[in-house]
Amino acid sequence: MSELISKLWGRAVAGPRRQEAPEELPSTNVVEVESVPSNNGRLLNREISDLLFIQRVMAESENINHPLFERVRFLSIAADVLDQFYAVRVAKLKRSVAKGDGYVTPDGLTAAQQFLAVTQHANELLQAQQAAWEVLQRELTAHRIVFPMLAELTPFDLDWLSKYFRNHLLHVLTPFRIDEEHPFPFIASGGLCAILELGYAHIVMPLPATLTRFISIPGQDDRFITIEMLVRLFWEDLFPDEQLRSFGVFQIFRDNDLAKVAVNDDLRAVVESGLRMRRKANVIQLSVSDSMSDEAIKFISEQLGLDAGQMASPLGNRSKTITMSDFVFSAKHVGLANISEIVDALTEKFPNFTFPVYKPRNSSVLEKFENDCFAALQDQDIVVHWPYESFGSVVRFLEQSAQDPQVVAIKQTLYRTSDQSPIVGSLIIAAQNGKTVLAVVELEARDNEQSNIQLAQKMEAAGVQVIYGIVGLKIHCKATLVVRMEDDEAVTYTHLGTGNYHPKNAKMYTDISFFTRDAAIGHDTHLVFGYLTSETLRQPTKLLVAPYFLRQKLHDLIHQEIGHAKSGRPAYICIKVNSLTDPAMIEDLYEASEAGVEVDLIIRRHCALRPGVVGMSSRIRVKSIVGRFLEHSRLYLFGNGMPVSAGSATLFFGSADLMERNLDERAEILVPVESEKIREEMIDGILHANIKDERQSWVLDRDNNYLRRAADEGFSAQSFFMEQEDPAILGHFSRNKSWGA
Repeated sequence: MSELISKLWGRAVAGPRRQEAPEELPSTNVVEVESVPSNNGRLLNREISDLLFIQRVMAESENINHPLFERVRFLSIAADVLDQFYAVRVAKLKRSVAKGDGYVTPDGLTAAQQFLAVTQHANELLQAQQAAWEVLQRELTAHRIVFPMLAELTPFDLDWLSKYFRNHLLHVLTPFRIDEEHPFPFIASGGLCAILELGYAHIVMPLPATLTRFISIPGQDDRFITIEMLVRLFWEDLFPDEQLRSFGVFQIFRDNDLAKVAVNDDLRAVVESGLRMRRKANVIQLSVSDSMSDEAIKFISEQLGLDAGQMASPLGNRSKTITMSDFVFSAKHVGLANISEIVDALTEKFPNFTFPVYKPRNSSVLEKFENDCFAALQDQDIVVHWPYESFGSVVRFLEQSAQDPQVVAIKQTLYRTSDQSPIVGSLIIAAQNGKTVLAVVELEARDNEQSNIQLAQKMEAAGVQVIYGIVGLKIHCKATLVVRMEDDEAVTYTHLGTGNYHPKNAKMYTDISFFTRDAAIGHDTHLVFGYLTSETLRQPTKLLVAPYFLRQKLHDLIHQEIGHAKSGRPAYICIKVNSLTDPAMIEDLYEASEAGVEVDLIIRRHCALRPGVVGMSSRIRVKSIVGRFLEHSRLYLFGNGMPVSAGSATLFFGSADLMERNLDERAEILVPVESEKIREEMIDGILHANIKDERQSWVLDRDNNYLRRAADEGFSAQSFFMEQEDPAILGHFSRNKSWGA
């Protein structure tokens, strides 16, 4: 390793040292979210940590270094993730409170205490998102992208809109008069509705999700009006000779839990039943427009069953009763997740308002072998870094396998994929060509359940052997095994990765994709598929597999570094994952820190570990990177008692985060990286760049605040990878001036 690399790793190569004062960070963008008290101060609250992640995403909408439309997209994403938070996490808390199950979180809160704290902070985020959209609207208006009020519409506008309403919307709308003879209609989670008070009647009108919500009005400026404003303008076309007392808009979110009434050997039947029950699940949040009357809010709340009861619960030194107000949010702009429609409509007209189009590189190794995957893998293992390199390498691997007469079998796990997936298409072609094809489809991939059922049925009809895994165990690993006959012997070609087999996600998520002809890894992958089909697993020789072997191996690796530190050798751990919430793993890392192990954690989303606490986590540093792409790869590095080096470190990548569910309740795989060249690409490339990143990094302090390193200067890992013509490896660091000395 060059002297420059050693300097860049800094404390990681230095070995045990005395505790030093933390470096002073630039003062920018402290996330203003109050910490939840802990029973012992050792853990941060998981739900608050999730809200802090949403806050970091929302902060990108305020980052003036981003193009304007991208800032709108970041706000749309933050709004969508917060909506999901209510439907999933708040819903779970509400169920726990209602059951009175006595559950206490690892950081010491009852369900009721956590519910009150979380809804308070989530509502603050909702308010902040409303304010952020007001700011962005003003900036859009400066570029003549306008959202006119009804009074600002001209006679020409009204005439055009009237024709649009009659030609596009009138016959799609279905108004429901609610009274004793006409029950309240079903409204899907996320559904937007108008409510009209006409005389003494309440009319509820679901707004069609199949139509664009923002309608472009002809004229010199780019002007947009929403569907609900259109209904407000022309309601008399639906109800002539009526008197309108009030008009409002509301949106609901239901409990997103996949309710299952019983354990059943037929997992698909269980999931399908759960999906039917989910459609009518309890409403968790009701967002109402600030124009809605109090009477209408009360009416809608009662119809949706938002009677929270009187559940008094202490929170810190105060107590509060959970009431309807904890479920109802009043806003000027309902449904902010939809605002990305505006930039989608204007991207071609304003190309400078979006990130420059990025075209991923093709794999240089595959190009060298004219895209013959088998020939390339007979020469060397291949690693592909999405989205900087093309997902086409995976597509080509499956396409070639489907057509190659020497391939006799293909086995693959599918967690999330697209409706028109080229991966699924290749599996179907392979089955039609007479190959043995097995697809392990995870039906309980949240929000993809219905799509996965349909894809499974499509594959079954083509002759693919489809299984749904093991009841009670989610299949989260990403694996493909291809068996090819060469010289009368069965040879395995394996693909393992951190990302789903999803072409769209591969353009937006950073992930690692690994191809190998290694016989031991192929055999281990075969054992994993055998486990998924027969529920019998022999211990693999190389792969680390959850739920049986992964937790213990990670514990052993951490304690191996502890042993190095206690013996006076360099000791270092670097972990890059989406989430770190498992209490046992956190305690292992605390122990490592105080034994002298230097620890760098790159945690995108949830982090329950408290870094930088003297006597507990003094040598642990935590950062989160939020940028153009969603950081999704998982990497585990252990220094092995030597200065950090691709030649000596132990490195794994895979599908598993450090959450209880990943370690104990899911089928996960971590893969050892044995090629020194590939370790160089991952250690001196991916991990090192993430550690050095400043521009998109947020550093977590001991009090649960995230502080931004530098929003407009310094090194950006994602920009660095986009600019390289080849995956970042050791030589790039010494040649690239942006790394500095």
